[in-house]
Amino acid sequence: MRGSHFNTQPDIVLAGAGIMSATLGVILKSLQPEWTIEIFESLEGVARENSNAWNNAGTGHAALCELNYTPQRDDGSVDISKALSINEQFDVSRQFWASLVKQGVLGTAASFIQQVPHFSFVRGKDDVDFLRKRWEALRAHPGFAKMEFSEDPAQLAEWIPVVMEGREGNEPVAATRTI
Repeated sequence: MRGSHFNTQPDIVLAGAGIMSATLGVILKSLQPEWTIEIFESLEGVARENSNAWNNAGTGHAALCELNYTPQRDDGSVDISKALSINEQFDVSRQFWASLVKQGVLGTAASFIQQVPHFSFVRGKDDVDFLRKRWEALRAHPGFAKMEFSEDPAQLAEWIPVVMEGREGNEPVAATRTI
């Protein structure tokens, strides 16, 4: 952080004061309590760039809505391996945060974890077909079991009213939603 006092010989230097540096710092401090750790941030506050909810899905990715984590193969099938890996990693992060709550390092989980709905929206026949295939491939896995899919414009208008506002009914559209 910006300031006038810095340890001239820290054991660990972390670049960026976002969730990843904070998490790594807590892990390192719990493993080596005698180590000095300094975190440097070039912005005016912590969690302002990648951890900021406007620039990112929040503080963690669960691969619920990032279509680039599920590329379509040449044969038309969807490769979900990256999404599964990322979802599992996020689950491990949640377990870690829960252990920090249990240890008293953090306050209640509700004070720093805010679950929000995740949506993926597509338009056009090819993208609708892709999203359906993606949903069908992912929903069998526990991390994605609550994911819903719809091509019904009325349903989509309930889920994502601003996105659906003013759309003509002649273009195929679809979305997935995970709450």
